[in-house]
Amino acid sequence: MSLPSRATRLRALVYTSLAHATNDGMAIFLSIIGALLASQKGAPPVVVTGVAVAANGASLLLSPFVGRWADRSGRPGALIALGIAFVSTSFLGFYAGLTFATGAALVAVIGGSAFLMGFGTSFYHPLGGSILQSSFDERSRGWALGFNGAWGSAGRALFPAIFSLAAVVLVGYDPLLLIAVIGFAAAVTIWVGLRERAAVSREEAPQRGRGRDVATKGVLALTVVVLIRSLATQGIAYYIPTFLALDKGLGSGAALFIAVTTVYAPAIVGQPSFGLLVDRYDKRLVLALSTFGAAAAIVGGVYAQGTLSIALLALFGFFTFSGFPLFFSLVADYVPRNSSALGNGLVWGLGASGGSVFGPLVVGAIILTNYTRLGLAFDVLAGVALVSAVGVFLIPKPERSGKVPLFG
Repeated sequence: MSLPSRATRLRALVYTSLAHATNDGMAIFLSIIGALLASQKGAPPVVVTGVAVAANGASLLLSPFVGRWADRSGRPGALIALGIAFVSTSFLGFYAGLTFATGAALVAVIGGSAFLMGFGTSFYHPLGGSILQSSFDERSRGWALGFNGAWGSAGRALFPAIFSLAAVVLVGYDPLLLIAVIGFAAAVTIWVGLRERAAVSREEAPQRGRGRDVATKGVLALTVVVLIRSLATQGIAYYIPTFLALDKGLGSGAALFIAVTTVYAPAIVGQPSFGLLVDRYDKRLVLALSTFGAAAAIVGGVYAQGTLSIALLALFGFFTFSGFPLFFSLVADYVPRNSSALGNGLVWGLGASGGSVFGPLVVGAIILTNYTRLGLAFDVLAGVALVSAVGVFLIPKPERSGKVPLFG
């Protein structure tokens, strides 16, 4: 399969980057909704944990099917736009629940909206990764994925800031409606921009996405490692806004949103940096380094105080949100291009999303009814992250892995 023209590659990179920024920028509100429930509605940890389980459980169940659907249809761009529209719709539910509902009704509306968000977010990562994997060769694929990932990180940093600024002129939870409008506008733009970006003709489509081409030893080992890493890092990441609001005393006002933006902003630089590293060095070593760095940073962030604590949490964000270029560069070495979306769906859906289900459950089991135990929970998950970093070396070395040793 030959690469598309330079103009087509640029178009794919631009519109998938917009999609990544919008998808991740809205998805980060899952943890913010949890913090608002805890700090403003007095919700117990079991409810806050349940919100994460509902969203990430939906993504876990649906990502592999979305990947197979995209491989067979050859229209990943339209499916990306559809996913973002679903996420945008979930914000209408969050707004309605937080504004009008109480008690069991609040839990039901927020839980249903979280499930819809998880369904919507199951689209972008396997499909956006597939578009970029088929548009760039192994010499520049890591860079392209890293550049694209930087926009996802920019969205995570920018959208909470938009919410905080909108709260100056809007009342109550009205800023959630603004985020929904931005999401719908982006979905339409992405649909127009990528509607001609078919990965394969309809005649070829039935030959795509065959399970036997995807369930290789490399993909299965990578999925397990990603599952353990994601359990640790995403369990921590989901509870960081709650940790900042309650344990660090930032409340639920502008200070919280500024801190959240600070934590996620360094990944804007981190993603392309790791993308460049995987183009040159052994991808497994780069993955291990990023995981070890995340574990060390979160332990420091728990015990430090004031500005130093926020700085170390920001370093955690730098290392943690590097998965897009790392995971999908490895997937591209293990599966054929005509099954890339399905391979991505397995690694991201079963691995990353699966870990995102179990991570908050582990945190919830440790803290029980006491949010002051979040620091202990973070320490435990940092240990799990170290296990994942060591487990990276059980992944078989790709034949197309980088030829330069990382430490030599």
